[in-house]
Amino acid sequence: HLTVLFSDLVGSTEIAAHLDAEDWREIAAQYQRTAATAVTRYGGHVAKYLGDGLMVYFGWPQAHEDDAERAVRAGLAIVDEVAALSGSLAEEHHVKLSVRVGIQTGSVVMGQGGGSQTDVFGDAPNVASRVQSATEPNSVLITAAVHDLVSGLFLVEDFGTPRLKGIEHPVRLYRAIQPTAVRRRTRGAATRALTPFVGREDDMLLLLSRWERAREGQGQLVLVMGEPGIGKSRLVEEFRARIREDPHVWVECAGEQLFQSTPFHAVTQILDQGLGWRGDESPEERVNQLELRLERAGLKVGEAVPLIAEMLSLPIPDKYAPPMLAPEQKRKRLLANLAGWVLNISRLQPMIVAMEDLHWVDPSTIELMQTLVEQVATVPLMLLYTARPEFRVPWPLRAHHAQITLSRLNECHTREMVAGVVARAALAQDLIDVVVKRTDGVPLFAEELTRLILEGEGRPQVRQIPATLHDSLAARLDRLGSAKDVAQVAAVIGREFSYEVLQAVAAIDETELHAALEKLVDAELIYARGIAPEASYKFKHALIRDAAYEALLKSRRRELHRRVARMITERFASVAEAQPEVIARHWTDAGEAEPALAAWTRAGDVSFERRAFKEAEDAYRRALEILDTLRESPERDQRELGLLDSLAQVLQFIKGWNDPESIAVADKARALAEKRNNLPQLVLQVFHKWSGVVSSGDLTAAIAFANQLLMLARREGSPAKLGLAYVTQVNARYFSGDLLGAEENFARGAAFFDPAQKEPGLPVVVYGFASHNAWMLGLADTARSRMEKQLASAFEVHSPFQIAFAQFVAAMLKLQLREHEAAKRLAEDSIGLSVQNGFPVIGDLSRMVLGRACASLGRAAEGALLIREAIDALPQTDRNGMTAFLSWLAEAEALNGALTDALATIERALEANPMERTWACDALQVCGELRNKVGQTAEAEADFRAVIAQAREIGARALELRAATSLARLLRGTGHRQEARTILADV
Repeated sequence: HLTVLFSDLVGSTEIAAHLDAEDWREIAAQYQRTAATAVTRYGGHVAKYLGDGLMVYFGWPQAHEDDAERAVRAGLAIVDEVAALSGSLAEEHHVKLSVRVGIQTGSVVMGQGGGSQTDVFGDAPNVASRVQSATEPNSVLITAAVHDLVSGLFLVEDFGTPRLKGIEHPVRLYRAIQPTAVRRRTRGAATRALTPFVGREDDMLLLLSRWERAREGQGQLVLVMGEPGIGKSRLVEEFRARIREDPHVWVECAGEQLFQSTPFHAVTQILDQGLGWRGDESPEERVNQLELRLERAGLKVGEAVPLIAEMLSLPIPDKYAPPMLAPEQKRKRLLANLAGWVLNISRLQPMIVAMEDLHWVDPSTIELMQTLVEQVATVPLMLLYTARPEFRVPWPLRAHHAQITLSRLNECHTREMVAGVVARAALAQDLIDVVVKRTDGVPLFAEELTRLILEGEGRPQVRQIPATLHDSLAARLDRLGSAKDVAQVAAVIGREFSYEVLQAVAAIDETELHAALEKLVDAELIYARGIAPEASYKFKHALIRDAAYEALLKSRRRELHRRVARMITERFASVAEAQPEVIARHWTDAGEAEPALAAWTRAGDVSFERRAFKEAEDAYRRALEILDTLRESPERDQRELGLLDSLAQVLQFIKGWNDPESIAVADKARALAEKRNNLPQLVLQVFHKWSGVVSSGDLTAAIAFANQLLMLARREGSPAKLGLAYVTQVNARYFSGDLLGAEENFARGAAFFDPAQKEPGLPVVVYGFASHNAWMLGLADTARSRMEKQLASAFEVHSPFQIAFAQFVAAMLKLQLREHEAAKRLAEDSIGLSVQNGFPVIGDLSRMVLGRACASLGRAAEGALLIREAIDALPQTDRNGMTAFLSWLAEAEALNGALTDALATIERALEANPMERTWACDALQVCGELRNKVGQTAEAEADFRAVIAQAREIGARALELRAATSLARLLRGTGHRQEARTILADV
């Protein structure tokens, strides 16, 4: 980071024209000596003499924490001292010298260009030159970037944004007038362990009081919030020390930016501690220890061991049957067992779970933490979390929750802390005063400034004290010599790194590596655990790692990320397999698009299989971002199509088919499939669109998409896609009342519904509503046969989702057949599977069937409540079937004696979706029955006649017979026996 000062004489050409050449040479030399003296006084480096101008660097070859301030002071000194020089020259040569100074700061690259001289590559020198040209004589003009670094230190006035030659973007400028009395402002952020603990006693008392409640069985949550470096980690460390004598279990972990897309990454840290692993066990030994610890914790090892072992990438012993669970249910059972392990341990002995940096914790671990938050109140457990201010708490506030927001230390506490850091070292009081005043109460900043002075080999200078934490850490790294290179390589690997990985990536002599690591440990930049080559290391703070990483040139970073990615892929295949997102980040930062794209795609697929949908979404989006950088080609489009399809499926689970974002992704995929005439993908994308419109209840659009799908499937030609197309035809036409059309398409597609066609779910979907279609046509035996085929197909594919769905559809048919006990059993089975495996929509649909069955089995009030709650739980975008659901509610309310409510509900049903002609016809039948019950005979008769007419129009013989029977009964009751007989004879 370089601050560039450009100084030039005003009107030098005109002055030279009026002077002898030798005199002018001497005047110009005096000016340059005067300017150079002012510059060097403030630590600047004169890089070039350009005619009668100077280009000066602040920050190279020696960096200072206050280079921007030095540059401005040097600029003002140049103006003052050139003015003094001008006064002395006026009498002898009758000339008046004026100077303009421009200053800019920014990132640059220092290196050799075409010659042997060190050049600067970046726009800071050019901008400084143009700024100098824009200012007035005897003025110093600085850019907004410089102003941000010296704000408050100088009196300035806004100079606006004048147009600068050759600079396209507007640059706000300020004229520096004079220094103020304010001493240099300091900024910094990070935490540091084991510094003197000061200024936090009130916070400590709160922690200790909450701990006492937790020990008594009243579990507690304490969230410590604060800016980076404010002392969150130090508070946690001190709290641990204070309760060391209390019997308890302490486990801790921390979120990491590199692993925030790795499911349960932070949890593995807790398990490592909780299970007592040393780090040198074989996988088999770890599994044995896992069994023993889980059994001691009171968990059912038959379920817990396979789930947790799989999460930890450990082999599952043969004696354990692999869990026959759907991925989402497996994930939920894993969460339940992990939470159970923590809760059960706390029941044996009071426990503290300390988790730092929640803002970087992966979503899956957050979900576990939230589960613990919900259950902590009744166990001797204390959850101690830390986070930066940007973290948004996902749980509601409860009485047993507390939040501590750390503020900055006051001057007295900062001085006490600095004195503790200095300890027995000799440090001048005035330097301590400077540190105290410049740290603004940020503990780590004060500590780092103090340590940097102590490392100054007895020659500390006030100007060498860093003005920001980043600069402080950068200066400390510079003092490490060759160890700095090792720190930077380690920073590329991540916050934590092993000796083995570092050695492979650094590619330096083992003796040199040992020495460098020892130096880093001695400098307290990293922690060491174990002895090399089995040792592992951790940067003492995330911001220390960031500083080392940012000091690398981008080209060097890319080279190292490339080396890390290759090394992990080749030598640590298990890591690459279990955590593809880590490899993906390294390939991405290496600028290697192809392997990064493959790794992010793999990471998305792995997360999707684990039902970690948020992580899967992030991975697929990262893959698409990389794909956008590749040149257009048929192959690129094909890959994008696959990623869009995967992302669309993920969004379906997260947001539903009718969410605008889900629709947009699916539409983009469909457009791409059309562009490339990729018929297999186009069929799938149109099917996704059909699923959305069917779910929304737009049956006109559903039939249109079904027709389009059938046309595309015929062009594509595969049995699987033809089967999919005929499924959409059958279902859409059944829902919309085209019963004969549905039956005709069922017959045409029958040959394609075989599970052997690589679409094992097709029979489950198509035979289900085909059974309903047969019943409507008056073919009850056919309906039963198809229902049995549907259930058998679901159990054949061993899919909990397919089974739950099949049971729901079969239960609906049992309602139509008036077999309410059977409907109840099927609905209860479907609900059980849905709850167990996490299928909320199927569960809600089955609850409505259960409610309707219960109402007919003498539990009308319970049934009406079940239906009402399930309707309210359904997503607002899922409107298909609402006519039937409201009809069931109306019937249940009527059976419960609430006829007024039932009549109002059936009116809602009739208005819910006129496109649902099949269910609307059935709803009108219910309306007639209700009106007849309340004595509205004429209206009921009209309803029954309308049902008969509509049923004949759509071919619903079952509904026609039901309505005719109701109408005949009504007519007999009003004395019209002959007409009643005629009505029945016509059916």
